[in-house]
Order: sequence, then C-alpha cells, then structure tokens
Amino acid sequence: MSSAIEVRRLGPEDWQLYRRVRLAALKEAPYAFGSTYEREAQAPESRWRQTLVDRARFVAEVDGVVAGTVSGGDGDATGAAAMTAMWVDPRFRRQGVGGVLVLHLIRWARSARYDQMFLWVTDVNANAERLYERNGFVSTGAVQEIRPGELEHEMSRKL
Repeated sequence: MSSAIEVRRLGPEDWQLYRRVRLAALKEAPYAFGSTYEREAQAPESRWRQTLVDRARFVAEVDGVVAGTVSGGDGDATGAAAMTAMWVDPRFRRQGVGGVLVLHLIRWARSARYDQMFLWVTDVNANAERLYERNGFVSTGAVQEIRPGELEHEMSRKL
C-alpha cells in the first residue's frame, strides 16, 4: 500500500464520525457484531458521546478517509483488555489496515498496563480470525451464541 495508514483516538467531540463509522460497520458486516444497525441507529447523541468515554476508540485513516476502527477497554478478567468493534471498510481490506489497528490497540493496552487481551470472533468471520492469529491470538476454547444458531469464540494473547 503506497499511502500511509494513520491511527487516531476519538474523543466525545468525534461522536458524529464514530456514529457514521459504527453504523457503516453494522450495515456492511452484521454477522461480525453482537449489536444491530437498527438498534444503534436509534441511539441519542448522549449515548454516542458516552461510548467514546467508556472505551478507547480508534480510527485508521488513509489519505484522510476513515478505513477502519477498533475499540479497547477493560475485559472480564482482572488485568485483561478486551478488543471490540473491529472493522475495516471493504475498500481498504487486504491493504494492512486491520493489522495496523490490531497492533495499535495492543500498544495502547500495554501502555495502559494490561497484561492480556481477549476478543470474540464469529465463526463465519474466517478472515478476521486469520488476522488475529497472525497477531498472536489463540483460541481459548470458550464459545458462546451471539444470535440463535450463530456462534462466536474467544481468542486471547499475552501482552
């Protein structure tokens, strides 16, 4: 890829941008998320602002265009971070954006003194699973139903 990928953290003032990116992700890849476009499209501004406070949310940009997003925050286990809401715009897939986002979030988690990171990936999202494996994540063996008849499994890595 010839253009540089730049990653920046979003704050509450970026709520409209995050809303646009999140809704695009939910519309384009509904199989990859536990939420739905319909549910989140109805959320008020206050909720969008709060979601940018509750978790560290990042966007990757290529030539000023948002190419993807990822979020991180406290995981279920003490000392563990959770990677959530990972998505790369189809126009930018297979160009290194996903890897840059994953590595950026790992650096963020290390700087926040987490010692492990967990994520959930749906069984139908083999490309994402391969991306995570390339970045050191392994299956924990935990599985849960995300929607009736659809499973996701947990992956983790030491930081």
